Amino acid sequence: MVVEDNPSDVFLVREGLRAHGLGGDLQVFEDGEAALTYVRQLDTDNSLSCPSLILLDINLPRIGGFEVLRVLRESLRCGNTPVIVMTSSPALLDRTTATTLQANAYFQKPTSYDAFLRLGELAQRILSEQR
Repeated sequence: MVVEDNPSDVFLVREGLRAHGLGGDLQVFEDGEAALTYVRQLDTDNSLSCPSLILLDINLPRIGGFEVLRVLRESLRCGNTPVIVMTSSPALLDRTTATTLQANAYFQKPTSYDAFLRLGELAQRILSEQR
């Protein structure tokens, strides 16, 4: 699951995942409100599967990524889903908040294509730790 409002970053996320053999089906939500609606739906609809990984931008329209992460961690069914917080922010406060809200990793979005592909490596590592 990807929660990201920038189509260019969604493209780069897909490329990074594919480069590391993680090119599965991605659900993309363009704002925090849509992501929260889905998280709440997961708790009430047992026919839906929790995502194996969530890639979450923190600067989102409507509802911010940290609020999405907070609600996700309270989810009865999907509260343990691994989350990589993605942001262009180098701010220590953002890193601290991500850690406090139990994000599995903090990925500062780089400016180069090759560096962005490292997101796939990070995702692969986190998924292997969950097995």
